[in-house]
Amino acid sequence: MKWTSKILMLAAAVWILQGSMPGSAEAQAKPYYEGKTILVIVGSGPGAGNDIRTRLFARHAARHIPGNPQLVVQNRSGGGGLRARNYLYNIAKPDGLTIAEIIRGTGLQDAIDEPAARFKADKFNWIGNLTTATATCVGRIDRVGANLEDAIKRSKTTQLREGETSGNSTGAAIGKMLQRFTGINTRLVVGYQGGAPIDLAMEKGEVDMRCGFVWSSAKTRKKHWFKRLGSEKPFASLLIQVATKRHPELSDVPTLIELAPDQESKDVAEMLTLTYRNAYPMLAPPGTPDNIVKILRDAFWATVHDPKYLADAKKIGYLDDEPLKGEDVQKLIGKIVSSPEKSRKLMAKIVAGK
Repeated sequence: MKWTSKILMLAAAVWILQGSMPGSAEAQAKPYYEGKTILVIVGSGPGAGNDIRTRLFARHAARHIPGNPQLVVQNRSGGGGLRARNYLYNIAKPDGLTIAEIIRGTGLQDAIDEPAARFKADKFNWIGNLTTATATCVGRIDRVGANLEDAIKRSKTTQLREGETSGNSTGAAIGKMLQRFTGINTRLVVGYQGGAPIDLAMEKGEVDMRCGFVWSSAKTRKKHWFKRLGSEKPFASLLIQVATKRHPELSDVPTLIELAPDQESKDVAEMLTLTYRNAYPMLAPPGTPDNIVKILRDAFWATVHDPKYLADAKKIGYLDDEPLKGEDVQKLIGKIVSSPEKSRKLMAKIVAGK
């Protein structure tokens, strides 16, 4: 009887002690994100395709994160995403409360040793990619003509102005590669805070063309620009597309890879094409705990397949998106940063305008 009493007393003491410990069942029952707010940084200005998609994601994601936190979206543009990347890598706390959607180019900037890039792309924790992309170069019909051939001819007498966020953006890289491959006479006009301001600059006549315009965004936001989309007064034409194969809706538009004059050029064109496969990725700072990364990745994948999310995406014209899992994005980034040194050096020269 005495032993029974002692055992019961000991068991009670252990139960009380465990209940007061941080790792107790009671403590673990409360989800990490309960009562918290997640800051979602968008690495471009408001109104661009990636900004619209990110805000759509943020409206639905909380339902799929245990604890149902609030998600607040904040634009942090500059340097074609460099400002946001550097902030996320070097300043943001790795606690899962600051994540970002930064337009493609993180892996590419790391691969070419971009001087202003203070990060290692494969050290970020990649949550997922909202969509893969077919990118395009588009131009005002009255300035560039109906197609690439027209644009090359016209540029011989009048230099074409290409609007971009910065000289080291992926859009600028496409334009420089196009110039190298075809001899088209263009110059960059930089400093725009995202795709929407560049579109406005085209409409106002400040620039003649832009590159890196994702087709799913172009046909949604600027349907009235294109004859192929039913516009009675088309404003813009498509010069090239950046994709592994021609998009079904753009069967008459050449790919950047097709224009490559030699194998070396083809290799860098493929490197850039791979970059656009990771069009609108979401990521977390390096050092974010694995269990938090898993929560975010699981929530991402559940959100982009949520019927309510898809219904809203359909309303704004983004139902043709092709998302990627975080694990797949992590592998894709690894491929870009480990591209052959020869390709990376050539890409660096092209981006530098050499």
